Amino acid sequence: MNRVHAVLLILLTFIALVVLTGCSDKKKSAASELKVGVVAVTSGELFRKGNYIVTAARYAADKINKEGGVEFDDVLHFVKLYPADSGGSSEIAAKVAQRLIEKNKVSVIVGGAGSEVALAVAEVCERYSVPFITPVAGTNKLTSYKYSFRVCYTNAVQGEALAQFTRKSLQQKPVGILYSSGSPYSAELARYFKVDYERDGGKVVAYESYTAGDRGFNKQLKRIIESGAQILFLPNNTKKVQLQAAQARKRGFKGILMGGDSWDPVDLERNPLFANSYYTDHWISGLPIEGSAEFENDFKKKTGAEPTELEALTYDAMMSMFMAIKVAKSAAPVAIHDALVDMPPYHGVTGNFDYNNNGDPAKDVIISTIRDGHIEVSDIIYTK
Repeated sequence: MNRVHAVLLILLTFIALVVLTGCSDKKKSAASELKVGVVAVTSGELFRKGNYIVTAARYAADKINKEGGVEFDDVLHFVKLYPADSGGSSEIAAKVAQRLIEKNKVSVIVGGAGSEVALAVAEVCERYSVPFITPVAGTNKLTSYKYSFRVCYTNAVQGEALAQFTRKSLQQKPVGILYSSGSPYSAELARYFKVDYERDGGKVVAYESYTAGDRGFNKQLKRIIESGAQILFLPNNTKKVQLQAAQARKRGFKGILMGGDSWDPVDLERNPLFANSYYTDHWISGLPIEGSAEFENDFKKKTGAEPTELEALTYDAMMSMFMAIKVAKSAAPVAIHDALVDMPPYHGVTGNFDYNNNGDPAKDVIISTIRDGHIEVSDIIYTK
């Protein structure tokens, strides 16, 4: 009987171990969704920028999912994206952000490129305590939103960098500025540049504004040219900049064109009007940043296209978010926010950065120039 009892005991122990192991494996292999909202303009004249954001977000999500998702609480979480078209409108952006939070129950929102749209999304995310990471929105007004983070530098930073570059590399020539009075981005960047440039002896000889619907700028350009400006600073979006440059050249302006990070080199690099112009940049192909070349090669392999600056920034927004979720070991929005604030610096393809306590990373400013139909790095202004 003792022998029989011993055999039965061994069998029961073995069965119990199998059952427990099976339960453990089942728990480990259980899958859950990690819901991420993506706000991007995928219609209208700016649709291409929105497509860049969506493409990069999908690339990052696919990468995480193929690596097994994000694990916490013994559960694998696979990323599910919820793209939403902002239409390039702050009103629509606010509505889709609210829908993503209330209906789709997203843990975080990525995207919202551009200062006006970003501020609208930030307002909603602040109300619901949901983290928002924008790849690029320079307005310093975003800093006041606790739940908002950005991968790019601020307007204050790039304004100071441009002023420094103009003094040292462009012989402190007199500058004329044409900016959009109704744009938080354009008006801010124009103001920051003017203050920093004049503070150290530079001269802003003309400071002209226009409104959003304007397509003719001859009156402002006439005053700028008559002022003796040798540099025309256009902190405006690419569509407006192309009109303004054409009209300036037609009126006889032969000086240097200069812009901010809203210039899209895809549209401008082969436009002869922009030869030898300068603008602020965040990332270009070939930068000696650890992991950047690998990202470029894999992105091209997976998507069939070279990554753009906006795609690199969006990729860093997504991957830094995944890092925060791993640190938080939670998909709860507040936990993700806290991790974004407290986690160590993220080593991204656009550089190493820390979101700090205010969501604004300290990043260096690249000054790019258009030469012979190609983009080259002219200078790097170190801000750290």
